[in-house]
Amino acid sequence: MKIKKLIPTVMAMAIVTFVYAATDINGHWKGSINDQIEVAYDFKVDGQKLSGSTQGPDGNTIQLTDGWFKDDSLAFTLPIMDQQFKMTGKVKSADQIVLYMKGGPMGDMSYVIKKTK
Repeated sequence: MKIKKLIPTVMAMAIVTFVYAATDINGHWKGSINDQIEVAYDFKVDGQKLSGSTQGPDGNTIQLTDGWFKDDSLAFTLPIMDQQFKMTGKVKSADQIVLYMKGGPMGDMSYVIKKTK
């Protein structure tokens, strides 16, 4: 009897694990910081290597460096105006990522980006 109750829980956990493992973050993502500053990223994953770009405050394209993506976690560095800003993130769903920055120009912060079609 207990096994019959356990089977749906195990199946749900397997489905969630499969969805995260199959998450494709390649493509264009947009969001805003403090509902004021629009941001956009273009991500490309090759194995566990994450590359891509964003636009800097001056409008120039900034290439992501030291990027990686594994399971539902990602990290990369943004070289902006002779500084290196370390970014980390967590995939929350197939179309939503939460990014975190420690010690940036506006202090520690997090913001949501969403995949565009």
